[in-house]
Amino acid sequence: MIVNQTNKTRKTDKINQINKINKINKRGMGVGQVFVFIIAGITFALIMIFGYQSITQFTKSGEDVEFVQFKTSLETSVKKIYTEFGSVRIERYSLPQKYEQICFVDLDSEYDPDLCKKDQIACSVWKTAKEEGGYNAVDENVFIQPIAPVPLKVYHISIDNEGKNFLCLPIVKGAFSLYLEGRGDLTRISTTN
Repeated sequence: MIVNQTNKTRKTDKINQINKINKINKRGMGVGQVFVFIIAGITFALIMIFGYQSITQFTKSGEDVEFVQFKTSLETSVKKIYTEFGSVRIERYSLPQKYEQICFVDLDSEYDPDLCKKDQIACSVWKTAKEEGGYNAVDENVFIQPIAPVPLKVYHISIDNEGKNFLCLPIVKGAFSLYLEGRGDLTRISTTN
């Protein structure tokens, strides 16, 4: 009987040891699972942050490319037609949709304070140009709102706008149209209406 009781005690002890090991393993699994979830959460957050930054940067570089294409197209079309006396073209220009208005100013003509109501920067530049010698005195004669990342200056222009020497047009859905007329020594700009 004593042997039987000793065997029972040994079996009970072994069962208790196995139960203790299982409890320890279960606790270890719980800590391990929490650690895996934390690592997964951090990885997800990093992917989201870097993904957002990449998409934002990609969008911005796309807008920069679109603006450079617009600038080149505008400068080229104005310079190309000025020597073709009497030639007329209607050009449509596209630029990033964040821009709302574009103003063209004939810097060699008399300063007109009415422009200040539409574009303060253009008004200030025109006033400075008039005081310092006209077209050659400043670096831009085309003004965009919000402000363009680089100055825009097209070849000599005159404006056909009901006696005004400036022309401000709304940019609708990233586009606007211009009526260009070659005058031999400059390009006359007006609205397409």
